[in-house]
Amino acid sequence: MADIFTKEKRSWVMSQIKSTNTNIDNIMNRILEDAGPEFKRYPAMFGNPDFIVPSKRIAIFCDGDFWHGYNYLKKGKKPSSPYWAEKFARNVKRDKEVTRKLRAEGWTVLRFWEHDILKHEQMCVRKLHKALNPRKLTVLQTQHFQNDFETSS
Repeated sequence: MADIFTKEKRSWVMSQIKSTNTNIDNIMNRILEDAGPEFKRYPAMFGNPDFIVPSKRIAIFCDGDFWHGYNYLKKGKKPSSPYWAEKFARNVKRDKEVTRKLRAEGWTVLRFWEHDILKHEQMCVRKLHKALNPRKLTVLQTQHFQNDFETSS
């Protein structure tokens, strides 16, 4: 299927798509403010994470379902042209490479899907808290399992 726009018009249309201060970024900003750590929004660093928590070396990405290819083939939403199939494949490959490199440099990488931020905010909060307080959550989980064991005995 041929594009309905000229190359120049398509370039302009694509340039109008926001990549910062999106709805999901604003929700994650509020989640981070509520969680309490000092964080930076849109830091200038490899991979361009949406947020970092420098003291914990946590990089946070808020991935839009469309642009980052969330289950686009599994959902039966095949790209309308080879261009889009290749674009999604490149984005997914880049995301994996960025995650791998940041982890190799000692960063904890958290990736949140757009649909999870919008519809499962508490799950995102738990994932963030687990990364911020890994030992604390382990102790809480241990206490939970001990309580279950004691009540079933």
